Amino acid sequence: MGDTAEKKEEELEMHSIANRILYEDDQVRVWDQVMEPNSELKPHRHENDYVLVDLQGAKLHVEMLPGNESEFEGEFEFEGKRGDVHIVKKGGVERAFNHSDKTYRSILIELLD
Repeated sequence: MGDTAEKKEEELEMHSIANRILYEDDQVRVWDQVMEPNSELKPHRHENDYVLVDLQGAKLHVEMLPGNESEFEGEFEFEGKRGDVHIVKKGGVERAFNHSDKTYRSILIELLD
């Protein structure tokens, strides 16, 4: 990572990857993630691989940020659908926006190292 990318990443204030922790032990951390209509999930870094289970679907706009080291790049639309399960590798630095009129909700299960 170059000096410019490091500087931009340092300027970003990082936040939690979801709203609240439901359960945690030495192997997993389980989060409740709720994004109301017209809300933002602020910049955050995924330090661990995780499983995302969609409970309530909505279309989200995702923006990858400086310092991102995940398989995803740039900006893209993500459409969560009830019952979908996504396995995602660590390294993502991102923020997401719910510009829809639907609430998005998921359970995020971090696989701790």
